[in-house]
This record gives sequence, structure tokens and C-alpha cells, in this order.
Amino acid sequence: AGKSIVLAGCVPSGDKKLAESLDGVSMLDVTQLDRIVEVVEESIKGHTVKLLQKRKDLPSLALPKVRKDRYSEIITINAGCLGSCTFCKTKSARGKVVSYTV
Repeated sequence: AGKSIVLAGCVPSGDKKLAESLDGVSMLDVTQLDRIVEVVEESIKGHTVKLLQKRKDLPSLALPKVRKDRYSEIITINAGCLGSCTFCKTKSARGKVVSYTV
């Protein structure tokens, strides 16, 4: 009791009916993940935030990262999915693959 919940990623993006059924749960579409800090802060204040609309532009790559090894880095080069798995929400949530410019 008294805890805030933020649901982000493929599930709220791929299942709008489920997203609409969860009252009091803040949610972000996969294209809005760069706004996670804003949503968490608002949720802690007791507000429910739903950013489920898809953005045309790519989310920022300048997000804070947790690094376990100072010699390794994950570099994002694209977003989306090429697969057609019948069990996964990723394709419907993320859409077609788009690449970041170099």
C-alpha cells in the first residue's frame, strides 16, 4: 500500500486494452522511455501519468546508464523489431526498425 507503480515498455505499448484497465498505474510507450525520470517523479507525488502515444522521433540516447564494467559500453544503433513472433508484443509495440544517424 502507498507504493507507486510505473509500467513501461512493450506491454503498455502493445496492449492498449490492458493499459486502459489499470487505474492508478503510470505508463510509458517504448518511444517515451527517455521521459521515465519525469514519470517516476510525478508518480511519487501521487499523480498518474500515461504517455502511451507513439512519437515519430527516436528517444534520446543521452539517458543515465548503470555500468558494471568501465571498459564496456552498449551502443544503441537501432530500435524496433524485425521478427514476427506470435507470442511477443515487441513488434506491435516498437514498430518497424529505425536507425540512428551517425
